[in-house]
Amino acid sequence: MISVVISILIVAVALFVLSYFVNDKFEELEGQVEQLSITTMQDTYQMKKKIKILEEELLPNNLDDDMLSNQK
Repeated sequence: MISVVISILIVAVALFVLSYFVNDKFEELEGQVEQLSITTMQDTYQMKKKIKILEEELLPNNLDDDMLSNQK
């Protein structure tokens, strides 16, 4: 009976020590999700910035055209 308890304790300690050396898959997956999130946020920011620039370029042209057509 004592040998069974001792062997279970040895296996438990061995598994506990082994758990520190095993690569954590969830940690790796979490890093990938975080990187994807950052990339998506950067892409969204760049797209919004480009849309704003396009709107600024197109809006004054539309107003100028409307003003010219109203003056004639």
